[in-house]
Amino acid sequence: MKKRIKAAFFDIDGTLVSFKTHAVPASAREAIQRLRENGVKVFIATGRLLRHTDVVRDIEVDGYITVNGSYCLTSSGEVIYEQAFPQNVLERIFSLMDEYNFSMEVMTHENIFVESITPVVQQAIDMVDIVPAVAPLREIASTHKVLQVCPYISHELEQKILPQLPECVGSRWTELFMDVNMRGIDKSIAARKVMEYYSLTMDEAMAFGDGGNDVSIVRDVALGIAMGNACDALKQVADYVTTSVDEDGIKCALEYFELI
Repeated sequence: MKKRIKAAFFDIDGTLVSFKTHAVPASAREAIQRLRENGVKVFIATGRLLRHTDVVRDIEVDGYITVNGSYCLTSSGEVIYEQAFPQNVLERIFSLMDEYNFSMEVMTHENIFVESITPVVQQAIDMVDIVPAVAPLREIASTHKVLQVCPYISHELEQKILPQLPECVGSRWTELFMDVNMRGIDKSIAARKVMEYYSLTMDEAMAFGDGGNDVSIVRDVALGIAMGNACDALKQVADYVTTSVDEDGIKCALEYFELI
């Protein structure tokens, strides 16, 4: 396996960054540095916006998959892929928001926007340590590219809403809300585009994750690693379950597969 792996993808929240400390364990930083020294390319693969990857910005990487694959770029800023929502789909999403009366985040290149800081939005702020801007969402969507929307809805309401958005796909990494992207957008498809950019294949890639939005990439690479704190759906498709982010999970897995 050591000879085959030429690229590694790392999720941020719950994988690189602890929900307890909001920081990257020193063991993960050191392990990733050793991995790059061994000739393996390193990429961030996150649901976050690029501007919110500051928590891992001091880790040297070769590129970024952000917003679950809606925006992919190299470390030097060259765009590999970008996909925003068309206005007609956004209008339908806003109509559903009005009909079912749920809170929602809208993610643009510039920031995350909400119409108000509700109690459930505050729970998300406390979890990831990111405070969204408050603004009228329709106004934002009319003047900015929207890369992702995140409705704060239950699993039950999700079953009612997603069938009304056939152009979209949804995934979860928290019970608080879901990530909604245009169909054809996920971390696996984005990883494939990144690998092609570097003339590599998915058979030469590994990926680390913990949430539902990591299922596609962990399933489709040559070596998929679920963190010990991962959801059951991810553990079921992973090739290996390591220890949790707070128990040196990244270092343990890379050592287990003799990649460092």
